[in-house]
Amino acid sequence: MEDDSENSCDVMDQEVQVDFEARNPEVTDFHGIKRLLQQLFLKANINTSELADLIVSQNYIGSVIKQCDDSMEDSDEDEDNTDADTVFGVISLINLTDKKDIECVKQIKSMLLDKCSECSKEQRQELTTLLHSDSKQVGLLISERFINIPAQISAPMYDSLRKEMDRAIKKKMKYSMDYILLITKVYKPMLRKAYSSGKKKNKKQPVEQTMFVNAEEECFMEGAVLSFDYSVAHECDTAVGGQWDEDADEMQSFRRVMVIPGDQFDPVITKIKENYSTPAA
Repeated sequence: MEDDSENSCDVMDQEVQVDFEARNPEVTDFHGIKRLLQQLFLKANINTSELADLIVSQNYIGSVIKQCDDSMEDSDEDEDNTDADTVFGVISLINLTDKKDIECVKQIKSMLLDKCSECSKEQRQELTTLLHSDSKQVGLLISERFINIPAQISAPMYDSLRKEMDRAIKKKMKYSMDYILLITKVYKPMLRKAYSSGKKKNKKQPVEQTMFVNAEEECFMEGAVLSFDYSVAHECDTAVGGQWDEDADEMQSFRRVMVIPGDQFDPVITKIKENYSTPAA
């Protein structure tokens, strides 16, 4: 019996190698893309079905992450073949200015303005002007994937997206962006009440720790001309525990909205490639 237990542990410790590939979205990817959008927007009043349809309809811009066919052939034939249709990640760019009459775009703009209600007056005015402008092209960057997919996969996906945008621009399509807006998932620590109650007056307030779920998206912060956070803790089932700060109990879920000028997109992609590209074999 002891030998059986040891063998079982050995099996559990084995590392499973899965290869992924990126390709343009197809109609069959609709449900997978929608699920990824739902993990970003949670309970917000956003028609994720319409947004997923929009991403598929402009499949010349963006990619989905799928499991390679070779990996599927190596999998157990008795298992359900659900992985063949699973979308592990998606990247795309929606021109909010050009698509302003589409319902899901209206909903996204409305949600962003509502979430910015606690921002400074200057930030609210800047965001309002940006989202309601007909002269400035504002792109919504969608970049979502399963949490266990490493950041290294983002480098070629951003590189591919940039090239696809350039090809579309050459065809006189509206993908030359004045601004790019990104909604990213972050966690921040829930500090204990000791600070607010004044029990630790002599201790310095800790520096805020922020964890980006998609690590590469922190590269956008340096070039951001506008950014703000809003909590989605009430829309999530759980918070994330861990060793962060000695006065932090757990990490609370937020969304961070970042806006960068269009001419900063290339430097951001360069930084992502420098920090997260997979080393050549």
